[in-house]
Amino acid sequence: MIELILYGDKMSKKFKIEIMILILFSLVSIIFVYNDHFLYKTPIMKVTEVKNGTKNSEMFKETYYNQEIKGIIKNGKYKGKEIKINNLVSKTGVYGDIVEKGNELLIEMSKTGEVNELIGVKRDKYLVILLVLFIDSIILVAGKKGVQTLISFFINIIVSAIAIFIFQKKFTTLNLLLLYIGVSVLFIVLSLFITNGKSKKTLSAIISSIASLFISFGLAFLIVKIYGGELSIWSMEYIEAVYDYENFFYVTILLCGLGAIMDISITISSSLNELIEKDPKIKKSALIKSGREISKDIVGTMTNVMLYTCYTPIVPMVFLAIKNNMKLFDALTFYGEVDLIAVFTSSISIVLAIPISLFIAIHILKPSKKEVQE
Repeated sequence: MIELILYGDKMSKKFKIEIMILILFSLVSIIFVYNDHFLYKTPIMKVTEVKNGTKNSEMFKETYYNQEIKGIIKNGKYKGKEIKINNLVSKTGVYGDIVEKGNELLIEMSKTGEVNELIGVKRDKYLVILLVLFIDSIILVAGKKGVQTLISFFINIIVSAIAIFIFQKKFTTLNLLLLYIGVSVLFIVLSLFITNGKSKKTLSAIISSIASLFISFGLAFLIVKIYGGELSIWSMEYIEAVYDYENFFYVTILLCGLGAIMDISITISSSLNELIEKDPKIKKSALIKSGREISKDIVGTMTNVMLYTCYTPIVPMVFLAIKNNMKLFDALTFYGEVDLIAVFTSSISIVLAIPISLFIAIHILKPSKKEVQE
């Protein structure tokens, strides 16, 4: 049924072979990660038995389980050795990891083979399953375009990792804002070029995205300068680890709306390019009208994406604050002021991306009268 929906009645022999290769790759990846204990230097324990006891804590008024765990070491010097370990965990799971039979645990052992402590649960297999499902679904639905999207996705991850590595090595002297301005531009160019190829519409989308991105940065800059010292940037998570507070906020703005801006830019550029290819003599007024109609369908959803992306992460902190008798407005102000500014600033940049993309796309894509006559 899925094959009929996605590809119709006919499937080429080549495509069937590609599907089989994809399935084989997925199975091999999952099987490998279920047996990758030899890659770890940290000892891994396979849980064979769990006994739960109950202990009441007077300090936190929370019920704790003192779990007695038995298991077998799966790697390293003591592979095959049966060991025991205790694990104190809260009933809610907020404190500690709730261990069940069949879990694989990362543990710390002494040189004599004694267990010092439980570090955590080995979760790489769950991540690989999700990754395989993501790769399979995007290739099955989008085909070649999906492969291009995946290439772009993984290249961007590599770029992000390199940027973090550079910042880690040079964070006391490196300008965080300049680093991520370069990273943002690189994201835009690589993503749009890989997924859409070398064409005028790609060039139009790249220029539109970069222009819209720097407008949002300009808005963020003005907001910080207008607020002065009143903007509670210090309330952002882990901000104490960053030397330059203002630049950290600017980087948040740069990255928050990046995907949505690129999506709007390429959607408008592709749509107008299609109209121009069908009718090279189409008037600018008609292109502007079509572009505005297209933008009406996407601007609402993209604005909501900003809300979910930038603001939703502070919801747990707000709930905890309310639980501790803080008023809702105070909690939102204290924990979410900076995030809310990021949402509004990114949303404005999304709205501005529409006329910018229309203007640039029309001037790059629409042929001149001389070209039309030829």
